[in-house]
Amino acid sequence: MSISRISNQSYINSYTSGKVTQMDKVRNTKSTDRIEISSLGKSLQEYSLNGEIDNSKKIAELRTKIDSGTYNIDARLTAKSLLYAMKEK
Repeated sequence: MSISRISNQSYINSYTSGKVTQMDKVRNTKSTDRIEISSLGKSLQEYSLNGEIDNSKKIAELRTKIDSGTYNIDARLTAKSLLYAMKEK
């Protein structure tokens, strides 16, 4: 009479065979990505692509004031702008 030993590996193999099929199912699923741009984002894109911002008139006025010496800097406005910019960051 021959008595063979029961191998633990046979039990482990029976459990891992199910895991392989589950992993195959996960790998075979197709994933899709989707991006949606809000209406605000679309309007900002149009604004940046437009490029028709013309500051040449304002720059010319500032140059003439600086050249003639009549350009005065408002220190309070400059300080407020700096504080506002620092608080934003």
